[in-house]
Amino acid sequence: MLDIIFSVAMFLFSGYCFYTVGANSPAATVTELGAAFWPQIILGLMMVLLAINVRNNLIALKTADSDAKTVNFKAFFTSKLFVGMVIVAVMAIILPYIGFLPTCFLFLIAYGVLLGETKYVRLAIISLVLTIFLYLLFQGVLDIMLARGTGVFRTFARACEGMIPF
Repeated sequence: MLDIIFSVAMFLFSGYCFYTVGANSPAATVTELGAAFWPQIILGLMMVLLAINVRNNLIALKTADSDAKTVNFKAFFTSKLFVGMVIVAVMAIILPYIGFLPTCFLFLIAYGVLLGETKYVRLAIISLVLTIFLYLLFQGVLDIMLARGTGVFRTFARACEGMIPF
């Protein structure tokens, strides 16, 4: 039941964001997609998936026993779903301060631990490789400016930008 409530709330918030992104972005020209195109595509897909999730949960709720129909807040706040949301929120808060590279690396490690990975050296190596790949993809290939951070983190990010060959 709590999943349905959360999905409906996320659907409504995504609709608000979809509207806000479209209303506040500069208008696209004939030859380009515009700044709002990709965020609206992602938000639209998320809204479709949330609607499917609500439908599937309503179907499951009809066939479930009475215990599944009650809202268990303690179970929600101790679930991996909630902890994952907290990790994403912390990532969003610290991103402007420490930049993309350290934030992404720490996020991937934290989420890997949350999902049950116990081989920490392997997790650190995979997180580092994925962080470098994402950095090269966005900063290098797609030429999208990523958060640099402040202080020593900014200096580190600028040094990394100097190493990109393209």
